[in-house]
Amino acid sequence: MAQRFSITLTQLNYFAECAKTLNMTAASQELHVAQSAISTAISHLEKALGAALFIRQHSKGLILTKAGESLLRDSQRIFGLLTDAIEDIRADQDQVRGTITIACFNTLAPFMQPQLLGLLQQKHPDLTVDILEGDYEECIAALRGGRAEVALMYNLTNAEGINHQVLGHVRPHVVLHAEHALASRKEIALTELADEPFVLLDLPDSNDYFLGMLRQQGLTPNIKFRTSSYETVRSLVATGLGFSILNQRPLISETYSGNRTVVVEISDQVPSLGVSVSSLAQMERSARAAAVAEAVREIMAGR
Repeated sequence: MAQRFSITLTQLNYFAECAKTLNMTAASQELHVAQSAISTAISHLEKALGAALFIRQHSKGLILTKAGESLLRDSQRIFGLLTDAIEDIRADQDQVRGTITIACFNTLAPFMQPQLLGLLQQKHPDLTVDILEGDYEECIAALRGGRAEVALMYNLTNAEGINHQVLGHVRPHVVLHAEHALASRKEIALTELADEPFVLLDLPDSNDYFLGMLRQQGLTPNIKFRTSSYETVRSLVATGLGFSILNQRPLISETYSGNRTVVVEISDQVPSLGVSVSSLAQMERSARAAAVAEAVREIMAGR
């Protein structure tokens, strides 16, 4: 089997300039590289193709062979296609059009997603938005796997290789059932709930946030129920099965169970959660991603 040699764009570029000037010295001056580098590249290219591209005349420069003329035509077509592709990619990065996939943290989705999609449709009608919903780890995985360009989520941890642009904060609150003895209070300390069962929104990373908040107040959480569903948490609380801590606030107090919850502020110094638009650190943020971030900033500013 004949040995195969790789062909590079640099070799083709050097060849095209030599074909244009028919002089290696002139080509080296135009390309700002050593003449020896051009000569070596052409020799490697000819070896890879198994054909001479130039007839070398010491005093008269270069003459293209038939193989050289054929390669020149094809090289010009290749460079033309490559230039078009580069220009299309740059235009795609600079304009808010095409399609963007957003990974969205699932408890944020019902509160942020409708406003976000509506705002983007209004301001950027040429932009198509696809949504992937998941927990924090799933959103990070979607970014790293190239399935999403940006992720809308809470800034829970500093994941390696991920840039988090925090665009607003949401403060936690206590959720009680409507008949709870403390339901009429405007604010309470978490220690006042020390002996009560706790309903945990149990999602990767976010559960550490909620449990850590209680432990910072010197409490050992009495976890009665765990669920990954935001609405199930509210329904369990509304039924009187415990209290919970959440960040997002529905505009209605009723739950799927038909019972009501009450939101009470926390008087303690507790950490808020940052809402971020995140992306891979190694990727240049496109105009599409910037438009998403600006829309999220606008939504958070209106809260």
